[in-house]
This record gives sequence, C-alpha cells and structure tokens, in this order.
Amino acid sequence: MKIDSKPLRYAHAEGHTDVCYTEDGRHIITCGHDGDVRIWLDIEDDDPNSHCVGESALAVCFKDNRLYVATDNHAVQAYTFPAFDKDGIISRFTAPITQITSKPKIEALGCTSENMEAKICSLEGGAPIFVMSEHKGPVLSMAICPHMKYACTASGDGTLRVWDIDTQKIVKEISCVPKINTFYSAKVLCRMDFEPSEGKYLAYPSNREIIILSCENFNQRMTFTHSTIKCAMSQCLFSPCGQYLSGSTVAGQIAVWEVDSGTCMGIIEHPTSHNVSAMAWNPKGNGVLVYCDVAGQLGMLVNCYGRDSSKSGETESEDVEMVDKDDDNDEILDNLIEHYESDDDNAISLEKIKNETLGLVEKDDSRPPSRVVDHTPINEPVQAPFQPSSTPIHLEHRYMCWNDVGIVRCHTAENGESSIDVEFHDSNLHHGIHLNNYLNHTMASLSATVLALACPTPSKLVCISLVGSSKEWSVSMPDTEEIVCLAATTDVVACATDARFLRLFTPLGTQRQVLSLAGAPVALAGRGARLAAAYGAGGRLWLDAVCARSGRVRSWAVALSEGARLSWLGCGAAGPVSADSAGRVRGLREATGAWLPLADTAAHRRGDSDSWFIVSVCEGTQKVRAILCRGSSYPVTVPKPIVTELPLQIPLCELDTEKGQYEEQLVRWANTSPDVDVKTARETALKLFALACRSEIEQRALELMELLRDDRLLPLAAKYASRLGRMHLAEKLSNLAETWERESDNLNVAQNLHTQGLDSQDSNDITNSEQNLNASLIIPQKTTKKKTENDTPIKPVPIKSSPGGARNPFRRQPDSTKAVQSPLSLTERTLVEVHAADDKTENDDPLKPQVGEAFVDWFSRNKTLLEEQHSELTPSELTRHCVRTFKSLQTKSNDNSQKRKLDDVVDDPPVTNAPKQSKLSAFAFSKKN
Repeated sequence: MKIDSKPLRYAHAEGHTDVCYTEDGRHIITCGHDGDVRIWLDIEDDDPNSHCVGESALAVCFKDNRLYVATDNHAVQAYTFPAFDKDGIISRFTAPITQITSKPKIEALGCTSENMEAKICSLEGGAPIFVMSEHKGPVLSMAICPHMKYACTASGDGTLRVWDIDTQKIVKEISCVPKINTFYSAKVLCRMDFEPSEGKYLAYPSNREIIILSCENFNQRMTFTHSTIKCAMSQCLFSPCGQYLSGSTVAGQIAVWEVDSGTCMGIIEHPTSHNVSAMAWNPKGNGVLVYCDVAGQLGMLVNCYGRDSSKSGETESEDVEMVDKDDDNDEILDNLIEHYESDDDNAISLEKIKNETLGLVEKDDSRPPSRVVDHTPINEPVQAPFQPSSTPIHLEHRYMCWNDVGIVRCHTAENGESSIDVEFHDSNLHHGIHLNNYLNHTMASLSATVLALACPTPSKLVCISLVGSSKEWSVSMPDTEEIVCLAATTDVVACATDARFLRLFTPLGTQRQVLSLAGAPVALAGRGARLAAAYGAGGRLWLDAVCARSGRVRSWAVALSEGARLSWLGCGAAGPVSADSAGRVRGLREATGAWLPLADTAAHRRGDSDSWFIVSVCEGTQKVRAILCRGSSYPVTVPKPIVTELPLQIPLCELDTEKGQYEEQLVRWANTSPDVDVKTARETALKLFALACRSEIEQRALELMELLRDDRLLPLAAKYASRLGRMHLAEKLSNLAETWERESDNLNVAQNLHTQGLDSQDSNDITNSEQNLNASLIIPQKTTKKKTENDTPIKPVPIKSSPGGARNPFRRQPDSTKAVQSPLSLTERTLVEVHAADDKTENDDPLKPQVGEAFVDWFSRNKTLLEEQHSELTPSELTRHCVRTFKSLQTKSNDNSQKRKLDDVVDDPPVTNAPKQSKLSAFAFSKKN
C-alpha cells in the first residue's frame, strides 16, 4: 500500500520544532519556538492541551509517564503527565539544549547542548552518568545504544563520534557533518539512531544517503539512497520493530526503506519544501510517522509499512503483548521450528512469521540468523555527483560555477521562477549575461569560449558560444540518460551521464566522441583539450585523464584523507588537482602517477566551524584561490564574498627552520611551477648549500650539488667552499664537474634527446617517457635552458684606468682567513655570477682571461690545458709559470681595451691563506711609519 500524507497542521511559531510520542502511542507531544508544549490526541485534534514553559522550547522527550522539556533557561525540566506539574530539574547547561533522547530499554536521558557538551543523565537527576566534552563545536544530536554500551554524538566541528560508555573513550570518528558555529544556523542536524531491538547497527545521514554501520567493528554494512533525493539528508530514525528506516532531507523530502531488502517504500515531498526538524514513529508499530518542520507545522505519514495503518495497529499491538507474556508458548514454537524440516516450498514458516511480525532476533548462535542483511551495496556510487566550485541545488540563491573566467549564479523566486546571471572577471572578454531559466538548469560550466548549461530531467545540454556571433546550440540526451556532471573548456565541452557515458563535443556543437567510464561519475574538470573525470568503482574513487584530441585515457586512484570525500576537482598546468573535505589539496603528476600534497586549507581556518570554498588552484603563482566561509560550507551570494589567495606548501618536516623552508621551496618549484624563476631557485639552492657548509656537514653539501646537477651553480659552490677554507669539499666539487662532463660525452645523441643530464643508470627506464624529465631534481632542466638563452650577461661597469695604468691603492684586499658573518650573506658579485650566462664571447685564445676573472678561476678553468702544454713542469713550477702567464695576458688585455677591471690580480699564487697587498699600498704604509 502506498504511503499517504496527512495535511499539515499549524503547531507552533516559525522556528525549530520538536515532536515525540507517549509510550502508549495515544498522544503526540510537540514544543516550539513560541515556548509552548502541546499535547495532541491526533493530528486532527483541533483543541490540543497547551502549556507555556518559557520563551522558547527546543526539545521534548517522553519517558516513564514523565515529560522532559528543554527550557529557555538552559535546563532539562521534568513534568508529570498528564497533569503537567513540575517534577524537578534533571540537568543544567550553559547554553541552549539542542536535543533530549532516550530508548524504551534504558533508564537514562541523553542531552546535548550548544556549549559543546553532551551528557547521559539519570532520570532522577543528580550528577550525570557520562559527560562528553571533547567536542569543538555545538553538539547537534545524540543517540544511545539500547544496552547502554555505546553512545553517538554529532557536533558542529564536522565530526560524528562514537563513545564507549563503560570506558568513556571515543572508539570511532567520522567526518560527515557540515561545519557550523551555532545550532540555529544548522540545516543538517545529523540525527542518527541505533537499531532498537539489539543495537547491532548504527544509522547516520551522510550527504544524500543513509549509511549503516555494524556496532561490532563500526565498518560500513549498507547504504540507503534514492535517485529522487536531490539534497542532503538531515536525520534518520529506525521504526520500533527495527525493520524500517525513515530519513528526511533539508528540502522536506521523507523516505522510508525496508532494512532487510533495501526497498524504498516511498518518498513524500513536503508541500512547502521546508526543512524537517524532527520525526517520531508511533510506538504501536502501526506504520505511522509524525514530523515537524522549521515553519512550526505538524505532519503525519500513514501506511509506512506498506499496509493499512488503521487496521494493523491494534492487531500488532495485541500480538506483541501476547507473545511477551507467554514465554512457554515461545519455547514450544522454538522447538518446533528447530526440529521441523520440510521440502515443500509453500510450507508455512512459523519462524518467518514471528520475526517479520515482531522483529525478533534469534539468540541461539547454533541456528542461522533470522535476519539476513546484504552488507555489500550493489551499484551504489562511492559519492554523489557534484559540480566543482558550486553550491547545493536547494538554495534559493546559489553559485552554479565560479572559476578563473567568471561567476554563474542562479536565483529562484518564491513563485518558482528562476534566472541565471553570468559575470565575467574580464569585461573585455564578454559582457554580462542574464538568462531566464525556463529549462530549470542545475549545472553550469564556464570557459573563455563557451557557457555550458545542463538540466537533469528531461536531460538537455545547452551551450552559448562566447566567440564570434554568440551562437547557441543544444543537444538532448537519450530518454534513458541523465546528465550528472558537466565541464567546458576552450577546446571541448564534456558531460557525464548516469549511464556512465562521457560525451565530448566541440565548443560549437560537433559531437566528437563517446567514452564509457568504469564507474558512476562523480565530477568533471578540464583545461584546454585535457579532461579529468572522477568516478566511483569498487568502493574507491578513480580519476581518468582524457585527451580530447587523441582520445587517450589514463586512470589513477584518487588519494583522499581518511574518512574524507572529494570536494573539488580541477585541471592545472601540471595536471589534475583535487581537494577533499578534510582540506587537503593534491596534484597528480601524470609522468609518475603520484599524488603530491600541495596545500592544507584547514590550517588557514580561523575557527573550527569555518571552511574554505575553493575557486581555483594556480600553479604558476603558487596560490590556491578560495573563499572563507564562516560557520558554513558554502559562501553567500549577497554580498559578493572576497576571494583569498592561500599559498601552496609541500608538507615537509621542520618547516619552522630555515633549512626546511628552503627545501620546501625547491621541492615545490620542481613539482608544481611550470615556469620556474631560475634566479630565485639558484639563490635558494646556494643558501641551502651555505647552511650545510656552515653546519660542517660537507657530505650533505656535496649531496645537494649532486641532486641539483646544475653546471652553472657548481663552480660558484666550489668557490664558496674554498673561501670558507674547505678545500677538500672544493676539490670534490671540481671532480664532480669532470665526472658530469665524461658522462655526457659517453651518452649518444639519441639518449641525450630524452635523458639529457640524467644519471646513466636511469636512462633505460626514462627513454620510454614521452616528455623530458628534469636533469635536476629541484631545478627543471627545460625551464633552466629557456632562462639561460634569454638571460642577459650582468657584468660590473668597468672603471677607466688612471694614466700609466696605476692600480687602485684604496681597494680592500680579500681576506680568506676572515670568518664569514653569515652563511647566507653572499656578496653581490656572487649573486651576479649565479645568474651570469654561459654565452662565450669571441676569443681566439682559450687562455685569455674573461672580464673580471681572478687567477683562481682562470687557473681552475684552464688547468687541464695548461698541464697538457707543460707536462714537464712540477706542480709548483707550473703554478709559478701560470701566474706569469696570467699577468702577461691580463696586461695585454688592459693595453688593448684601455680599461681596467674591478678585481685586482694577486702577485703570488694563493699558497697560504694570508692576504696579499699591492706594492703601492705596502710602500705607503712603510713611508707613514
């Protein structure tokens, strides 16, 4: 029999309203924002008894012929029934009480409050039995196991917690609650419930479905949802027999499922789409369900068990009473069932009749269980589909899309009329667009070339071209398909349907391709000709990277935080980027198939109930563009929120130290930025090398240079090491350069095209890659080459020499024995040499000194050639000969150019660390004495 809905009745003033039944099921009790408690004989009672308990009453509960009400003075007040006299205060809180709950088999009350506390109290008052005070937000709801073994709470900090009452510890935490900072702003109350007979299962709402957990290990066993449910579930409630489960949404939809088979008995739409604030089953077990909404109205559903409630109520009540009293008959029935065997398929099973009617469960472990539950959901999506950077459909004013191109808003009036506004960040790209939403579009995607809109039923794709004459085109889906995800880029328009098809179109409407997804689609995102499609399969979330031009598809499993769900999906310059409900932003590197954590938006929250609404991730600027939502999950449309830029940060260790910060910068630039600033990267690398040198960890410094593998940075690192007096490290760095040169000569030309600068041991594995991998693990080779070609040599401005070529006696001589003030206080000349280009000027003589080159640099550069030319000389003789040669070449260069350099040439080879003085400065000192 179909579920029937009674007409709504006015019960209380607009605001949060609660409802419950008396234990005999004869009276309905409600309380509301007006402070009244009303006792109804039935929903058709035109004159209910009304009692004022204060300015407001948020919660009511009936237990053992007493009524417990949450009054405006933050106390749980007990009243006698039906006289309604005050009968003591059970407990007090420092903030409004949000719920009072109990079970028929327990002698206690569960109370929750906005002061971030939940209590299990005795019915007679006094000290509470158990206080749960580890919440970081207002406690919205609570449920207690029938055996007083477990309790469950949901709070505004976004977490559902399961507590062990005996040990008073948390045994399970689940992130499924929208974060809020006050009970009055909560739309999703997350009212959960334990199975009433044995407490084997715990049901709680999560997004658009209800999840069943086993109380043995609190693993997921079943999932209940329906295709007509379009918004988040707010609460769920088991029937008194435990065979049926009801759930309500924030838009007023109420659904009833049969637990054993998972069959949906029916879904009732609220006439005014108001949020349901409370539900209660009739204890008679007649399939009657009453509910209240936030408008203060009282409603009733009948025939929820699939049969006439008016005929089954008294019969079932009498059967329950008779079986409870006749224990001997129950034993006789058990013996008959145990020893009776029948081959007749039409034979009547007493066990089946008893369990279906009474909801009884076998206690003998030797016999098979009477209730068989399918614990593995079949064809259920891991996550409901959503549009990235959009807000829920049920909102009157919502964002359909917000990205780097513009904003698409949808406004729904009270009469049901809807309109769509499109605002572009760059007004030169296109003017604003206003559309009447005749087709009830619920999805939108915006790019620089096209605006794509889609509606679910009847499913239709409508696109408006933003290039040229702004032509509009549309495509209707087949009757059996419905669009659930949509994405538009400059080169392609894609939509995913519930038939697990990915349909690709050109921006002007040509159908390009149809692909089959391996699971139920969850989200779509794109950039240029590349698409990222997230879908659920096998209990996991997967991602397909699709090239619209070639049709090539590659799949990866999506990395998510524990208990989190995918909340945003995008395509960056380096690959797909995702964000989960825990605030973690990750980027996929398609070359390696690894997810790299890029940022943690939760670390930038100002309160526990705040959240970040991600708009885009820009890897070029190393920023995450997001909107701070205070006490909610979504931003408001009026006033227009401000977009904040959050920095990308790889979660390396010890980020509060200089070493950790430099390492994080180098790793992040190598993995995220498509156009690295080589100047800044080399400065950071040199500072990290200086820290290792000053910390007397030469092996780490050498390892860093091997990791960087930058030919232009290596000579400067060797010079810095020699200035610190670490000659052994400088010699190793010089040998490292020679090793790199020999390795590059041994590689053939074909391998150099794919693996230039990589170690030879990895060349065979990397040659199969379609793109050049970085020779440096920190500074990308491809970007370095580009920067090197465009860099302009930065040289000191030469100073005109004085007549006769006299040297500057006032120039400060370099003192190699003087300690460096800071490992990071590099000279200006050092930074200039870091960014100097390798462009070689025309020089017929390879031994000719370069502009500003000192003897040590010149000797190191030409050491191999000089040893070959003068192989008969000893090292000391060769050094003296090279000094004379260098001086003559430098003098010749000065005579030709009539200019002198800033660096003064030392007269003797640098044998010791003592500084050398020019002759003129030494003479002036002697004459003064």
